[in-house]
Amino acid sequence: MNSTTAAIEPRAEVAHLAPDFGVYVHIPYCISRCPYCDFNTYVGIEDTAGEYVEALLREAAAWPRRVAGTIFLGGGTPSLLEPSLMERLLTGLRAAFPIDADAEVTMEANPETVDEAKLRAFRSAGVNRVSFGAQSFAAHVLATLGRAHDATRTKEAVAAGRAAGFDNLNLDLIYGTPGETEDDWRRTLESAVALEPEHLSAYSLTIEPGTAFGVAVSSGAMPAPDEDDQAAKYEIALDALAAAGYEHYEISNWARPGRASRHNLLYWMQRDYAGLGAGAHSHEAGARWWNAKLPRTYIDRSPAARAGEERLDAAARNEERMQLRLRLIAGVPLAELDASDRALDELADAGLISVVGDRLLLTRRGLLLQSEVAIRLLDVAALRV
Repeated sequence: MNSTTAAIEPRAEVAHLAPDFGVYVHIPYCISRCPYCDFNTYVGIEDTAGEYVEALLREAAAWPRRVAGTIFLGGGTPSLLEPSLMERLLTGLRAAFPIDADAEVTMEANPETVDEAKLRAFRSAGVNRVSFGAQSFAAHVLATLGRAHDATRTKEAVAAGRAAGFDNLNLDLIYGTPGETEDDWRRTLESAVALEPEHLSAYSLTIEPGTAFGVAVSSGAMPAPDEDDQAAKYEIALDALAAAGYEHYEISNWARPGRASRHNLLYWMQRDYAGLGAGAHSHEAGARWWNAKLPRTYIDRSPAARAGEERLDAAARNEERMQLRLRLIAGVPLAELDASDRALDELADAGLISVVGDRLLLTRRGLLLQSEVAIRLLDVAALRV
């Protein structure tokens, strides 16, 4: 068995870290819009932040009281909020939801938007985990991605986070940008590891319709990311981060022991969450709903800002569950599968899965083709609900 078809041996099961309920808070403000971004973000409307926070708290107060094990402040750029507004927001969330004493409270931050004093204020307000949008440590890659910071600024932001008392930091990285070489990516990984974050996320560049990159690719002004190049860089990350001692616990995420993202695990385990803010999605027992996207509309309508909803039937929920559970490196317990030995043997013979003990695991090749593996499993199996 070669390295491509060998199972990725899990070092630890992390599913138990997922809380039953968490809170996502969408902060839509950005200094500029990155050309690859299709998130619900807006430039130049930061003067509405005070109104927006009050609208968030009205929505939070309308929720039934449930104990929250995580809060995730995403965006957008939550670190653009003034610390006084962050304190107002987190204090109000604690009043609306009973928050676990050891709750994971994550704030996304762009390196150029924070310094030690601001991070200290965020820490005092209750943030205990920061996710920095580093993306790359190669200057020309950052320029292509439209990022406002450079590698030095990322290093300074991490140092400021440590000085401010944060012992749980994540770096987000992107690979496969046109013009990025394999050596660029290796050096980015080396630079990221050297900063000793507790968590690392690495995502392949995806071209989304309607973005500046989407327009450039469709017009031929920019080449589309090369899938073979991205696959090679993913395997480089597998090796480099394993060698650095990080546990690979989800297709795109690595962590020091015990530092897996509890909030993201909540999504992958199909748990419930309140989504607060413009365009935010909520989930409860298979039902989903989402808010109006425009911040002004959200502010004016909150707490009655719901714009749509759906309920997954058993088959659709099962399909989603298969896709999500296969993202976790610990795999799927065989006891949860209704699959014949023959079907599993066929997938194993194709080098996509391996059965280790009582679990079905993806091989390296399977990780690269996770969605296709899930579809093939759904053709022959159904996860027991």
